[in-house]
Amino acid sequence: MSAPQPRHHFEWDNVGGIAVVRFMTTALRDERIIRSIFDSLDKLVESGHTRMVLNFAGLEAFASFAIGKVIRLNDRLQPPNGRLVMCSLTPTVEEIVDIMNLRRKFTVYTGEREALESFV
Repeated sequence: MSAPQPRHHFEWDNVGGIAVVRFMTTALRDERIIRSIFDSLDKLVESGHTRMVLNFAGLEAFASFAIGKVIRLNDRLQPPNGRLVMCSLTPTVEEIVDIMNLRRKFTVYTGEREALESFV
């Protein structure tokens, strides 16, 4: 018997006008789930949430399709119209970011608090 799947694959909070997104799954491998998550994040942006923190704590598997979606979201949220930062990268996600040489493209912070403080 397989473990029950979470109903929501991410949650978000508005923290002082910044959308803090936390993934509620340990793996982003299924293309349908990835599309659903990033379609929802696009709707957040369209509704005016143009400052965003993606918190990767607990995310152990990450498909290249998901990296492409993060890159697209990051490109969309460039100053002066928005800003995207990432935090709490697990070793697996950090390795993917490093292998793909994406540190120059993304702003990465150790923890959520540091990421939020970067918006001040």
